[in-house]
Amino acid sequence: MKKSKLMTALFAAVLFSASVFAAKPDKDIVILYTNDVHCGIDDNIGYAGLSLYKQEMLETTPYVTLVDAGDAIQGATIGMLSKGGYIITLMNQVGYDIAIPGNHEFDYGVEHFIELSKKLNCGYLSCNFTGKNGKFLLPAWKIITYGNTKVAYIGVTTPESLISSNPMNFLDKKGKQIYDFGGERLYELTQKAIDDVKKQGADYVILVAHLGEKCNMEEFSSINLIANTSGADALIDGHSHQVTPNLLVKNKDGKEIPVTQSGTKLKYIGKVVLSKDGNIYTDLTAEVPPKKGSSKDEKIEASINQIKAELSSTLDKKYGHCDFDMDALDENNKWYVRNRERNIANFITDAFKNAMKTDIAIINGGGIRANFKAGDITFNDILTVQPFNNKLYVYQIPGQTLLDELEFGVRKLPGMSGGIMHTAGLTYKVNSSIPSSVQTDGKGFFTGEVNGEYRVHDVLVNGEPLNVKKNYTVASISFFISDHGDGHLFKDVKTLSSQKPITDYEAVCNYLDILKGKVPETYRKPEGQGRLIIE
Repeated sequence: MKKSKLMTALFAAVLFSASVFAAKPDKDIVILYTNDVHCGIDDNIGYAGLSLYKQEMLETTPYVTLVDAGDAIQGATIGMLSKGGYIITLMNQVGYDIAIPGNHEFDYGVEHFIELSKKLNCGYLSCNFTGKNGKFLLPAWKIITYGNTKVAYIGVTTPESLISSNPMNFLDKKGKQIYDFGGERLYELTQKAIDDVKKQGADYVILVAHLGEKCNMEEFSSINLIANTSGADALIDGHSHQVTPNLLVKNKDGKEIPVTQSGTKLKYIGKVVLSKDGNIYTDLTAEVPPKKGSSKDEKIEASINQIKAELSSTLDKKYGHCDFDMDALDENNKWYVRNRERNIANFITDAFKNAMKTDIAIINGGGIRANFKAGDITFNDILTVQPFNNKLYVYQIPGQTLLDELEFGVRKLPGMSGGIMHTAGLTYKVNSSIPSSVQTDGKGFFTGEVNGEYRVHDVLVNGEPLNVKKNYTVASISFFISDHGDGHLFKDVKTLSSQKPITDYEAVCNYLDILKGKVPETYRKPEGQGRLIIE
């Protein structure tokens, strides 16, 4: 297989670092994996390419398993319009053997996710997802036998799901939290699952996790999970969209364990090989070798085209045109919009402010999921940028609350946070050299306390200094304000009923209509327009 020099070098490093085991399979066991597909059914390699690659691997060994490490069913129009149903259908056709829920599997509600899990042929695994009275709602693990070798797969879902999916989805009708992901018991629950599969005779233990090497709460990272457990042989990761061919992390016993992650939207196919020579190899594949002149599985490609045809009459409608890019992500899918001002965020918040006629408009960085590229802007483009069907409301928010929430939103700078606040009608500066002193609880939610010097300063509302004793009208999505998305608190907030809510994407469609379908040159500059100035 053709590899870049970088990939070849990385692969060679993995070979050198591989651990040797007493139990050796009689043939190579190939574990193909995906993570954070986010409805990218035909992006990059695509599901059709993945299916063909799986077939090619089966020609080299009968032991091939396909794994998904979460966040497959949300992130684009095909997921939103079917509430994940189309993605489940395609995953069944491709033939997944193992899957775990990421935080975005819960975006359509927990009950809906449970129904989807019944439709996914392989089901979902999670050792730390519980419901009412602490009942585990999914199997913790699955053992697959390859000849005389048993391999256990254990699912681990990020506890950050409570804030990075809609927090309201995990509450009952009385507002009591009934769903949980283990929190401070994450290490304990994972270790129990490892011990349980060892008792069942597992020769290898593969953790399939949606944690990320880097995340908002360090204790929930894949690195710290490995460091605080023992007995796992490898960890397939997701959540942080990192491209990690191989990262060796010492476990609780000091043994080096490979952690691997394949980015997002099928730019790479991940591979873990449990070799018949007793070693573990990890690799990433960026291209699928053509077979009979094609690098796609024709049956899967036909299914994708059929789905797209069913949706095309709605999604292909043109709403406007832009002569320049408005990017939320760079060419490596790194989130510009989570640690700096971006023209796409300015455009969207202006649309919100225009639609709701408020003093201020706000959107969280994590609410912008794709780019507007130069050219025509279709309904599909708008829904891809804002795929969550969020409702836009008018809120009354005290000035002090706005100041505190701005501070919470920039706590990770210069690192990234989905909770960073992009604004219209409000500008602010951030001194990122000042250590963040915002206080959070054990689940990552803001307590409302700032116990030191503010990083945020020079906050202006429509050109006037922010008055911490004044109430302001703010247009924003319910996920972010009233549902406490990304861990925000927004205390002492009132929802104003005088303005009928619309969806976030409707606001953008309406704004393009007002602009007569042409995005003005004032948005051309990607950043530096003065709404969020980082010093």
